[in-house]
Formats: sequence, C-alpha cells, structure tokens
Amino acid sequence: MIQINLKDGMMTNAVLTGVTGLGLAVFSELATQYLMPGAPSWLVLGLGIALLLFAADVGMIAQWKTRSRPLVGFVFIADLLWVICVPAILVLMPSAFTSLGVVATVAVTAVVAVFALIEWNGLKHLQAA
Repeated sequence: MIQINLKDGMMTNAVLTGVTGLGLAVFSELATQYLMPGAPSWLVLGLGIALLLFAADVGMIAQWKTRSRPLVGFVFIADLLWVICVPAILVLMPSAFTSLGVVATVAVTAVVAVFALIEWNGLKHLQAA
C-alpha cells in the first residue's frame, strides 16, 4: 500500500484545489454552461474564489514545520463536508448539472475523499495540541 505523509497530501490538496478554483474563477461562464447550466455564473465564480482561498490556507498549513492539530482538523472537516454535501446536492438537484458536470463533480469528490483519508490518518498521528 502506498503511504503518503500528511505534508505531501496537504500540499497536493492545496495545488489541485487551487487549480480547480482558478479554473472555476477564470472560466466561470464556460463552467456554468458546460457543467451546471442550472446555476448562476456568479455562484460558480464564488465557488472558484472560495476554493482559491481554501487552497492558500491548506498550503500554508502544510508548510509549517509543526502541524497544528486544530488546523489540520479544520481542513479534514472541510474536506469531509465536501464529500458529504456535494453528492447530496447531486441527488437533490440533478437537473442543475449536465452529464459532464455530474462526472466532473463525482471525480473531484472522489479525490477530495482521498485527501480526507490522508488527513484523518495524519490527525491520528499528531500529538494533541
């Protein structure tokens, strides 16, 4: 089994989240058209900006020499909420997404679930702050 340490997992999370956020922010009109035609483009733009801010936070937390259990826990909870809430949105609002939107959303959610597992494993090894 492949072992990924907490720092590498969180840095990968930050990079991929940042790329996703940048893509949604810069191409919010296209993303709305091809992925979520049922959503206003300002919502997609806002999601992109929020993901960029989250990515910056995750990257800073990952770079600290001493890991903060509460901050890593915050990232874990945020990722866990994504993994729970996004599929719920897909189920409750299926007409808001295109087929490509569903596939992209499920793929991103699967990746976020892997990050959450890495963070959970890292939290188990961190000393209580």
